[in-house]
Amino acid sequence: MIVRSLLAGIAGLACGAALTLFLVFGPLEMGGIRVGAWQTNEHIGASEAGPVVRAVVARRGLLALNRSETVYFNAWQDDEGEPLRETCRYRISGAHMPTRWWSLTLYAEDNFLPVNGDEAHAVTRTDLGADSWSVIAGPARLEDEPWLSSRNAGHFSITLRLYHPEDVVRDAPQTLNLPSVTRLDCGEDA
Repeated sequence: MIVRSLLAGIAGLACGAALTLFLVFGPLEMGGIRVGAWQTNEHIGASEAGPVVRAVVARRGLLALNRSETVYFNAWQDDEGEPLRETCRYRISGAHMPTRWWSLTLYAEDNFLPVNGDEAHAVTRTDLGADSWSVIAGPARLEDEPWLSSRNAGHFSITLRLYHPEDVVRDAPQTLNLPSVTRLDCGEDA
């Protein structure tokens, strides 16, 4: 009886440790609320975030600010549900957002900025304007359009940060009109 209980306890601890490692280091994203290609989790930057959310935030290097300061949205796929790939070109386009300031940052598959020397990792409201705007994400600049370089990024993600958001961003993010992420072409078509 004691041996069986001891084995059950060891198996439970091993399963719990394996699940925690998978959640923190595995391919699962932070889930929560989906708005088009974008996802957010209402617990990122919130005091009620549990230990798994905090561990994933710490592991992924997000350094999340309080939700009254910034709300984060991430896109790992385009509007059609296909993963974002470095060999494809995408048009990210949007309009006014209910926030004082915002930024878009492209992260490589390893959750860090792509190492490519292009110096094209992020764009902001200051760069693109507050009204209608668009930016290209891809391995090479497309004409004179604003550009996020995906060269050497693998399956990348884009983070949209809404700084000093209006109440609707925190209270009803599913109602927002967030930027579209449209695939233009891939590989040999680029």
